[in-house]
Amino acid sequence: MRVSILVQLVAVSTALQQSRNVNQPRRIVSSTMIERHTNLPLEEDNVAKTAWKTLGTMVLSTMVAFAPVTLEPPASFNDAAHHQQHWTLPRIQKSVASALTEEQLLVDNVWREVSRQYVDQTFNNKGEEGWRKERLKAVTKVTGVGPDEKEFVYSTIRDMLSVLGDPYTRFLTPEQYESLTAYARGGAVPKAGVGVQLIVDRATGKPVVLNVVPEGPAAKSGILPGDIILKVDGDDVSGATAEFVAAKCRGDPDTGVTLAIQHGSEDGKPVGSVQDISLVRSQIKTQSVKTSTFASSNGKKVGLIKVTSFNLETEKLVREALDEIRKASVSALVIDLRGNAGGYMPAGVDVAKLFLPVQTRIISEVDKSGRATIYINDGVGSDTSQPLYLLVDQRTASASEILTAALQDNHRATVVGTKTFGKGRIQNLQELQDGAGISVTKAKYITPSGNDIHGIGIPPDVDLKSCGTNDSALDCMKDIVF
Repeated sequence: MRVSILVQLVAVSTALQQSRNVNQPRRIVSSTMIERHTNLPLEEDNVAKTAWKTLGTMVLSTMVAFAPVTLEPPASFNDAAHHQQHWTLPRIQKSVASALTEEQLLVDNVWREVSRQYVDQTFNNKGEEGWRKERLKAVTKVTGVGPDEKEFVYSTIRDMLSVLGDPYTRFLTPEQYESLTAYARGGAVPKAGVGVQLIVDRATGKPVVLNVVPEGPAAKSGILPGDIILKVDGDDVSGATAEFVAAKCRGDPDTGVTLAIQHGSEDGKPVGSVQDISLVRSQIKTQSVKTSTFASSNGKKVGLIKVTSFNLETEKLVREALDEIRKASVSALVIDLRGNAGGYMPAGVDVAKLFLPVQTRIISEVDKSGRATIYINDGVGSDTSQPLYLLVDQRTASASEILTAALQDNHRATVVGTKTFGKGRIQNLQELQDGAGISVTKAKYITPSGNDIHGIGIPPDVDLKSCGTNDSALDCMKDIVF
């Protein structure tokens, strides 16, 4: 079949060559069907038209005989203008994407987005060739898989991403993606939940409760920050991602879920026996910023802003909190970032701007090519002089660390507590087909002093190991603020 078509193409090529008139203007005919070996001058006469129709018919026949193609139609003949114009035969291109199934396309799209954005272009020392082999292996693995086997496809994608050794570059199911974007917006998460924010302990790989929502099902049942979740409804979740465990905790309102938990100490070690706690899911609406005041040991009135996460609303809420605290005539301000795992990175930058003079450097974001984007305060800070303290712990991470480093390095705040978590990488979150999503580590950030804190953390100015996760800010700070 292919030999026959090629012979016919050569015959048409010969006819086109014979139609050439060297004294007349020329038009160029090109066809990728014969690998760009044909490049023929052509006059618009009957021979040429007949040749065009013949070749066009064969091209359409070839579309059926070969792989799917993309067809670009030629310009139409125009007797009045043919001496001034050029026209081309249809360009035939193999469409690789259209040859893949929907399941293979999902794998391919994930691979391509990581290839395009990922900050480590060695791909964990596998190199481009090794990373391409991972794509081929994954695409081959889902060959013949139907739309009812999504979990197998998702598992295959996670296996492909696992070779990067980066827990933050991860695939998200439609439910996980929807929940994460709702969290970033600051709204209620889809479905009902139990009111816990989770993080995976880097040392043990186990999901740990980072925060509990006041008056939520978990808080009412005695679950505390630092508790380790071992099972959800009898399923072992040790080694699972925080998103996976959170998804298993969610469901329809007023339905039950049982968590096997073990209380954790301040250093993350389990304490006591495993307990099965039965909870009833309810709709959860988080409040990321809370405001109060307290008196220090020397009688000074101190303003307190507790920030539990960073989302699109955080900067506005902190500004409103500052306005409220000013009315209370406080002598100093404490921002409690304990247990704040971050969230929406630009919110950390925007909150830092509220406390820094104009043109102050906040962070530098360095992408895969080594190009740095420098974030500076392009506005006027709301509070650039009042004594300021940041209360942090080992679970203060990501956007919280951006805020902490910016205020510490610029000598604007005193950092109190323990060394922070050490997440100095920035992820891009985007949607894929069918509502699934992917989080890709696209950059690292450098503090104003030029430090990369990833895996290291930020040391406090005042080491306060006696301040536990569940201790009140008043108990931690009353003897610190003077």
